[in-house]
Amino acid sequence: MRKNIAEDSGPSLKAPQSHQISAVYEDAEGLIELLVTYFKEGLEGGEYCLWVSPDELAAEETKSELMKAGVDVEHYLTSSQLEFLPANPLPEDLTLLASVVKELAEKGYGKTLSGGFSGFRTNFEIKNAGNFLKPCLETCGKFIETMALEKNKSITLLYTIPLEELSGRVLLELMEESNVFAKRKGKLESLRSLEEKIELKNNFLKAKTDLEASNWAKNGLMVNMNHELRTPLNSVIGFSDLLLEGAFGSLNTRQSKYVSNILISGKNLLEIINYLLDISMLETGEKNLNYEDVDIASLLGEVRMSLISFASSKKVSVEVKVDASLENIRADRTKLRQILYSLMNNAIKLTPEKKKVTVSALKKEGMLEIKVSDSGIGLSKEDHERMFMPFIQADFSTTRGYGGTGLGLYIAKNFVDLHGGNIWVESKGEKGSTFIFTLPIK
Repeated sequence: MRKNIAEDSGPSLKAPQSHQISAVYEDAEGLIELLVTYFKEGLEGGEYCLWVSPDELAAEETKSELMKAGVDVEHYLTSSQLEFLPANPLPEDLTLLASVVKELAEKGYGKTLSGGFSGFRTNFEIKNAGNFLKPCLETCGKFIETMALEKNKSITLLYTIPLEELSGRVLLELMEESNVFAKRKGKLESLRSLEEKIELKNNFLKAKTDLEASNWAKNGLMVNMNHELRTPLNSVIGFSDLLLEGAFGSLNTRQSKYVSNILISGKNLLEIINYLLDISMLETGEKNLNYEDVDIASLLGEVRMSLISFASSKKVSVEVKVDASLENIRADRTKLRQILYSLMNNAIKLTPEKKKVTVSALKKEGMLEIKVSDSGIGLSKEDHERMFMPFIQADFSTTRGYGGTGLGLYIAKNFVDLHGGNIWVESKGEKGSTFIFTLPIK
C-alpha cells in the first residue's frame, strides 16, 4: 500500500495513488519547505491542489518559495488548479477529524472530476493531537482508500505535525504504519528503515533532554532573578513613594523631580521583570489555569484604580461600562487581571492629554466580550497583527516617548488563548484603536 520515495538529488514527497502522508517539522522554515515540495509535485502532475493555509504570513512566504522553485503560481491560480482555503477546517475535537476530512475530500474530488484534473491533493495542519493521532489517521485512511477505488482518481492528503507536540512513543507508533517524512541532513526524507527510526528516536530523546535541561536552568535563573531583583526594587519603589509623600520632610522642586524619575524607572523595571517571568512560564509550557468565579465589574474597577495615578498624570480619563446583565464568569482571575491591565495601560499610553479611554464589557453569544478603546491616532493594518508579537511596538513618533517593552500585548494574547478566547484590534484612521477580546463565560 505504501511506497518508499525515490532517491534523487532534490527533496520529494511522492506518494502512490490513494495515499496519506504524515510529515513532522521543527519550525516555520521546515513547514514551508514541506508545503512547497508537496504542492509543486501536485501541480506539475496535473492535480487539483487545495491549499489549507490558516496562517496568512506562511501562505505568502510559501507562494514566494514556490515561485523561486520555478512554479508559475499566478497561472495555476487563474486556471483554478490551485486554490486556497483561508482557515484550517479541522475541529478542536480530533475524534471528529475523519468526518471533516471525508467532507473536504469529497468536495475536492468533485472539483477534480469537473475540471478534468489527474487527481486531488490537500493538506491539514494537526496540533494538540496527543494519543488520538494514530487512530484518527487510521479512520481517515479507510475513507480515503474507499473513495479512491470508487472514483479511480489519485488522492493525496498531507498531515503536517509539529515535532515538539509528538511524544517519542506516538512518533514511533506513527512510523510503524504510515509514510512519515522529516527533514534529515538538510533533505526531506521518508523514515522507512528501522535504523532511521532508531536514529530519529535517539535524536528526538536527546533534543527533549537538552530542552528540559535548558528550561530547568532558565527557570532557576528566573526564580533567582525574581528574588534578587524584585526585593531591592520594591524597596526603591516604596521609599521613593514615601519621599514624594513627604514622610521624611518636604522636598524642593528639583528633589521631587528626581525622586519621581526614580519611582517611574523602578516601576518600569519591575514591570519588565514581571513580563520576563510570565514569558518564561509560557515558553516552558506552563498552561495551568486556576479557575474561579470572577466578578467582571469588580475586577475592572480594581484595574482602573491601579492605573488611575498614571492616567491622572497624563490628564486622561478612564470610563468603565459593564452591562448589568453580565454575570460572573469562570476564569483565572490573576491572568484575566493581567490581560485587562496590559490593554488598559496600553490604551492610556496611546491616548493624548485630556482625551478618554473607554472600557466596556458585555455578554455576546455566550461569550464575555471586552473592548478597550483609546483616543490615539490609530494603527495601520500592518500593525494589527504585529502588535501581538513580542518586542513589537507601533512605529509612531508620538508613542515612543511612553516607553514600554512590547511584551504586554504578547502576554495578554497568550493568556487569552489559554482561556480558549480570541483577541484582535480594530482601528479607523486617526480615530483611535479598539482592542477586543472574548472569553467563554463558562
